[in-house]
Amino acid sequence: MASKPFDTFCAQVCSVIRWKPARRVARKELLAHLEDHAAALEEQGVPADQAAQRAVEAMGDPYELGHQLDRCHSPLLPKLSRIFLLLALAALLLSLIIGFRNDTGIFALTGLFPQAAHLPYDGTLEISGAAAGGGKLAGYTLTPTGQAALALVSWEYPEGVTNQEYQLQCPVAITHCQPWRPPMAAYQARAAWRDDTGASGYAYFSTYYENALLGSTAWLRIVNPTPGARRFTVTLSSTEESVTIYLTLQEEVPQP
Repeated sequence: MASKPFDTFCAQVCSVIRWKPARRVARKELLAHLEDHAAALEEQGVPADQAAQRAVEAMGDPYELGHQLDRCHSPLLPKLSRIFLLLALAALLLSLIIGFRNDTGIFALTGLFPQAAHLPYDGTLEISGAAAGGGKLAGYTLTPTGQAALALVSWEYPEGVTNQEYQLQCPVAITHCQPWRPPMAAYQARAAWRDDTGASGYAYFSTYYENALLGSTAWLRIVNPTPGARRFTVTLSSTEESVTIYLTLQEEVPQP
């Protein structure tokens, strides 16, 4: 148990230490040192009260000792540490937000997340459009990127013959949270469409584009869509599940 001289000395030392956690540590260490010193004096035959007083006197000026300890445990350091930590967290959060919005940083690591797709997939852009809808199908989440386009695709054969066709294209992100799962295969989703003219047919759904660990980028394509149509409803189905994607062009599909 600490004696009164010890308590007084420790209180004087700690009175000039500004950082509260450092006060507790300093008091504990000072008491341990004073008690050990006093115990050693008592073993030499010095009375307990004199041993305590001599141990205190051997420590020197309590206020000078307190100032030395205060310089070693400045309250500015922990405050700066907290400020730098908050700034680092804010910078990390900001970089994650920017990376997510622009598909950069960790969100653009090849082999981890599917990369952003750009229209057109093939051919030349004729009419821009928008895409909406999506949902879960066969354990995967299908999300259109929000863009659609009518592209004019051309092929030139060795004989010099050129073939052209219109394609309504829409990139679709296929994601999952299970790294061990293989990419979604095309046969897992049957695609059928209907437009605002009443016409209908089957669409191509290619899932081999840019496979990644946590998903892939697929392409939904309608070949030679109906002239005069602007709005298309595409239904992707698998067993008892289905997902609907809505495609809208800014202008009607022109005559071929």
